[in-house]
Amino acid sequence: MKTTSFYQALFIRILVILACTAACFWFYQNQQLFTMSFLGFVLLILLAELYATIKKHYDAIDRVLLAMLYDDFSLKTEKKQVNETMQNLQNLYQKLQQKQQDHESKEVVYLNILNNLETGILILEKNDADNWDIFLINDYFANYFSIPKIRTWKNLEKMIPNLSNYIASIGFRETKSSIDIRLEGEEKQTFMLQTSKTQTQHKEYYIILLDSIQRVMDKKEKNTWLNLMKIISHELMNSLTPIHSLAYNIQEILEEDNLTAEDLEDISLSIKTIVNRSNHLQYFVENYRKLTMLPTPRKTRVNLTDSLEASLNIMQPLLDERNVVLHRQYAADLAVYWDSAQLEQVFINLLTNAIHAVAEQEDKSISVATSIAHQRLIIEFIDSGLGIAEEIKEKVFIPFYTTRKEGAGIGLPLSKNMVEMHGGYLLYNRKDQKTVFSIHFPLQSLTEESTDVPRDGALDSFL
Repeated sequence: MKTTSFYQALFIRILVILACTAACFWFYQNQQLFTMSFLGFVLLILLAELYATIKKHYDAIDRVLLAMLYDDFSLKTEKKQVNETMQNLQNLYQKLQQKQQDHESKEVVYLNILNNLETGILILEKNDADNWDIFLINDYFANYFSIPKIRTWKNLEKMIPNLSNYIASIGFRETKSSIDIRLEGEEKQTFMLQTSKTQTQHKEYYIILLDSIQRVMDKKEKNTWLNLMKIISHELMNSLTPIHSLAYNIQEILEEDNLTAEDLEDISLSIKTIVNRSNHLQYFVENYRKLTMLPTPRKTRVNLTDSLEASLNIMQPLLDERNVVLHRQYAADLAVYWDSAQLEQVFINLLTNAIHAVAEQEDKSISVATSIAHQRLIIEFIDSGLGIAEEIKEKVFIPFYTTRKEGAGIGLPLSKNMVEMHGGYLLYNRKDQKTVFSIHFPLQSLTEESTDVPRDGALDSFL
């Protein structure tokens, strides 16, 4: 083996040097000084050659080790090495070099992802002095606040004092809140702030995410209006297109000189179709008016359980007809201050949806539950249906969007609007393989008579 050859050569050199040393000593004892001097000179040459060989070997090892120590993987190491030790070291270097290249490739991909996110990202890194340095600022953050990609916390304090002062005031703790930031030459803006900490073996990082509330709302509003207008346009065209076509057909028939019985039958059928489509259009417009003209809630003091039971009693005949089992799980019983007519309509809408959801199921069960948690009253309508498909989950509260043939698509949007007019919110989720529509009310809004929300029922609650 090549390693054996290297060490054999080294061993032979040492033996020759020892032999020359012994010979020099023997010639010295026999007073052969000239021969001794010559062998001494040869001995010095052999020692110098041995030193150069060992130094060259270990210099090569040292060079590769230092390169790995300082992450310098720019050396070209394709040449086959003369001994196995150096070859193994070269193989190790090449393996680390490949890992470094893979790491750099991934870093470029991750950085590209971070820079393309429409969220401001600022990552801090704790240094040896227990202070924070800036590890990363993504492009969106830098562009939004018009700052360069600085590296020190002190510079950030000068450029965005509102943010840095707030982060310092909470002691660089994890938080999720809103913050007002005044940009240079602009009005104050409100941002959603979310921070978190992560730690590796030797480093601690503090991640700050910033998102403009106005931008989020604008995007949501735009998407909602686009979806709403698509549905409205679809409904209008479904009615106006046949009406226009049939009216044109009637006009052509009436322009004929002699009308036959078949012509009169066509006119009669066309007029009936026009009336049906006009009624549908009127029904659609009436539903739209319901959404946009909701009256301000007229709140009175009522008992929560009594209000729920009033709605359940109305729906009981339909529940019996469909063989649906209703479970009551009332863990909260308190006096609430709300508009009974509006909230009972919400309960009826949610129960109606639940009945339709379990219609084709073997387990036809619905539960109505109340509870209090985190200073909120929670009313849940739970059914054993299959739930809402993932791809349409974001559309369930869009007006006129429905997956049922007989549905008008206003039940959930109307319910959401009414709940929000009372200071609460309506949510949908899946829990334990069941569908849950939950209403959340802050307890304060249900107990204080001064919490009326005057509104004209505009569509902004859907946006």
